[in-house]
This record gives sequence, C-alpha cells and structure tokens, in this order.
Amino acid sequence: MTLELYVSTQLEEALTVQYERITDRKVRDTFVRRLEKQVETLLKDSLDWDLKEPTEAQLAYAVLVAKQLGIPLPSEARKSRFHAAMFLETYTPQVKKSMAPKEECAADTQAEVAQQLVMNRLNAQEE
Repeated sequence: MTLELYVSTQLEEALTVQYERITDRKVRDTFVRRLEKQVETLLKDSLDWDLKEPTEAQLAYAVLVAKQLGIPLPSEARKSRFHAAMFLETYTPQVKKSMAPKEECAADTQAEVAQQLVMNRLNAQEE
C-alpha cells in the first residue's frame, strides 16, 4: 500500500539528508523498519473507533459472556471493536437475564433457610 502524505519542506529535507547518510544497506533497512513501525502505530491510532482492535477489557468481557452462554466468540469480535461491541450488545442481556433468576432463587433459598431456623428455634422454645 502506498500513501502520499504532506510533510513540511523542512522535514522533507531532513528526511532526505537522513536517508542519504545511511549508506550501509543494513543500517538503512533498520531505519526503514523503525519508520514503518512508527507509521503503523500512528495509522492505527488514526483509525475510526469501530475499525480498531477491541480493547483488552472489551475482549475479556466478550470471552466471559461467551463462556457463560456456552457459545463461541466469533472471530470478527476478536479482531474488531465494532463486532465485539455488537456481540456484547446482543448477548450481555441474555447473561444478565440468566443470572437474575439464579440470584432470586438463591435469595429465596437463603430466606427459606433463615425462616426454617427461626421456626425450629420457636418450636424448641415451646417444648
């Protein structure tokens, strides 16, 4: 891929001198690789949010949601912040819904256990 970018005349001249200074091909290749990495980082940072990779937190949450539902996490969700967001928007409510009854059941069970303990104590005191 080739991109034409505007740089100031001063920077262009400095880059020309820098490149001419590097007569050794190995040194030049090192400079070019370093430049490629930095430009790649700048380009990644310049992308729209939905085209970027998912954040670590977003990906971890998506993996957790997928595990809780017993479904595979789509490969697109691992690569794209947009697809990860769509996955979470679609499946997070299902996880919350599936957890809500369990919490209520646990609360009911705990309440029933507590109530039974109180009843047992009251019955024991009456005897």
